[in-house]
Amino acid sequence: MAKKLKVGDVIRGYRITRVFGPGMMAISYAARAPAGGLVFFKQYKSPAPTVVWYDSFVAYQRELASRVKTGAAARFAVAQLDAFEEVWGGPCYFQAFEFVENGADLQKILDGEAEDHRRSKVAPTQDPTIWSRHITWAKVFMAAIEALHKSRIAHTDLKPANVYLIKDPTIKAGYQLKLIDMDFSLLTDHRAPWHGYQGYIGSDNYRSPEHLKRGHVPDLRSDIFTCGLILSELLIGIHPYWSDDQTLYAKRVLNYEAKPLPLAGRMIAPAENSQVSLILHRCLSPDPDHRPTAAELRAVLGGTVPATTAITSGSSARAAILAKSLELQTTDGRSLTIGVRTELTRSLLEKLGSDAHFWDQRQCVLDRNFDGQWVLVPIARTVNETLVNGATVTAPILLRDGDTIAVGRSAKGIVKMPLVVRGR
Repeated sequence: MAKKLKVGDVIRGYRITRVFGPGMMAISYAARAPAGGLVFFKQYKSPAPTVVWYDSFVAYQRELASRVKTGAAARFAVAQLDAFEEVWGGPCYFQAFEFVENGADLQKILDGEAEDHRRSKVAPTQDPTIWSRHITWAKVFMAAIEALHKSRIAHTDLKPANVYLIKDPTIKAGYQLKLIDMDFSLLTDHRAPWHGYQGYIGSDNYRSPEHLKRGHVPDLRSDIFTCGLILSELLIGIHPYWSDDQTLYAKRVLNYEAKPLPLAGRMIAPAENSQVSLILHRCLSPDPDHRPTAAELRAVLGGTVPATTAITSGSSARAAILAKSLELQTTDGRSLTIGVRTELTRSLLEKLGSDAHFWDQRQCVLDRNFDGQWVLVPIARTVNETLVNGATVTAPILLRDGDTIAVGRSAKGIVKMPLVVRGR
């Protein structure tokens, strides 16, 4: 049976300098590498070399390390430096990773801000310097997630404690960001070796709906859910589902109890507060198909999606609709009135005409934002694009009297079943 290392022990040339403590799957250490550099060293309790999926796990780690090293995530994810099996009381698997220092994980930083708040009675996000810093961290964080997803890797255990920030005044963002604790991340085009033998790694108060539902496998969209929680902490100032009772946490998550909330400060132009608030709410949908991609989320934070006024084709002179209800009217005078959050679906619109078959069963959502304004939220991966005034919509936008919602292909000029929007 393998035994725990202690300070001063040397294995395969690595000298242990500090014991961080046991985790669920591995014991973590700081160690000096044979060449003298400091590394983060892991001794695995699971899988043991005796389990049936051990060899597949080693190969999986090799592929994961290769994708991080050669892909877009190399800037943002901690690199694997070495991996080997060795006998230490018994056979055991070890990995050495890049050691991150001269910074702190996001959880420690947020905890420090909260403690300062308790002393000063001033909310962290009311400090312009802290608010600006939170915006920067949010953008850099989403750049990291987008890079990871481009390499077909889902972290699956995102939480503030696994986001490490390093001050770096030599770069524009002012911070380097490293995603840590990725050894049980998922290659989205390979089934995990531990599938069917043990569950998928996640942390209390940060598990996605896919972590919580029996038989579901986390994927890139699961990361987006957790991004929504972390970004809410940074930009709204709260974790919308936090609970000491994980049964209650799961209930809140699966019932989509979160509401769109105002941001704690003003986003830096051209980003729009309303769009950011709504896309954070979309991240938390229990339906993974309703969540945005990392690229969409990053674009909204940076204000690089088409602005509402641009999409609505010259409608900036008209105020966003604040009415209690919306009327959707076809060109031949038939209409539908809604007063609550409503998904526009093929089934719902069949009463308005035969062209409803061009709409998906779930095409887009009409809802109010925190200011009471009506907003259209597109649903990803529909057969036909959601159009407003003939332009494709890929992010939440405000609706104004006279706007036309339709489906089709904007590049080809195809517009099917246009519906004129009026406040009532």
